[in-house]
Amino acid sequence: MINAEEHSFFMFAIDHEFEENQVKAFLKILGVFSCRIKGEEIFEWYQNDQLFSQFNLSLDKLYASEQPTLEELKSVVAKIFYQGFELEYLLCSLKKQFIQAEVCDFFLQRLKTDLK
Repeated sequence: MINAEEHSFFMFAIDHEFEENQVKAFLKILGVFSCRIKGEEIFEWYQNDQLFSQFNLSLDKLYASEQPTLEELKSVVAKIFYQGFELEYLLCSLKKQFIQAEVCDFFLQRLKTDLK
């Protein structure tokens, strides 16, 4: 049994019936976003054109050098998961599990600013 407190993102994934390739793609994209936020070159490990292309993601946009936007994150989430859910809850569950916490903070801050 999975401990929901320790593995909040994985519980989120199970509750929403995410498939393994959806989770893999999304976690790699968070890595791409991390590099873009820091202004770093995107690590080859995060680049998986074959995985990303099955979700109809624009690779040129994904590998762009500018910081990702909240709209870009929303678009990626919609294309990968095919369903609606509270973006803040997804980001908080990732952060609570220490998965790309800086990226989560980056987008959570933008969500707060967006709501004002």
